Amino acid sequence: MPFLFYLHFGEIDSFALSFTGFVVVLCLLVALGYSISDGPGRQTQADAKVGPAGRVGSFWLVACAFGPFFGWLVTEGFTLTEENWRWRYTVRLLLCAGLPVVCALPLSRYVRGKYWHVALLLLLGVTSLAAWSGLNTLRDLREGPTVRRTTGYYDAPHNSFYPSAEGRPYKLTTLAHTGRTIRIEPAPPGE
Repeated sequence: MPFLFYLHFGEIDSFALSFTGFVVVLCLLVALGYSISDGPGRQTQADAKVGPAGRVGSFWLVACAFGPFFGWLVTEGFTLTEENWRWRYTVRLLLCAGLPVVCALPLSRYVRGKYWHVALLLLLGVTSLAAWSGLNTLRDLREGPTVRRTTGYYDAPHNSFYPSAEGRPYKLTTLAHTGRTIRIEPAPPGE
């Protein structure tokens, strides 16, 4: 899969590696599901009472799949500024890590029986994949933005910056781990 990304785009970036990891985990989960027989002695009986906690747990897989996606939309679908990046990153972290963990906690009561290790592996593995997608967001929230001086060309209507040694000097306020620029301003000469 990374080789296909290299052939098409000319680089292997973090998206290519993440997508490859997602496909591999998906294939492993399908193989695991087909490897366990569905006989009557193999099933774990759960309590008949579901309650509100059980209803929250039923959204676990949806939260693990769509939490990171909607978190990505909150930060990538809009222009980040110095005023809004903190609350957008907090929402992304809650959707990527908080929601899957909260939905996984009620499912811990199903980690028992003959295949308890499979249930635990699935619960921890899928939940940690969703939480892992918010790792750089957490690191940026913890460390905050950094200001660096560089030269280049700034296209204000498209809010894009092109680094170049021949360009004008600019001060860029960036989030180091996610690589997002939240402010671009001309640097005073001699600074």
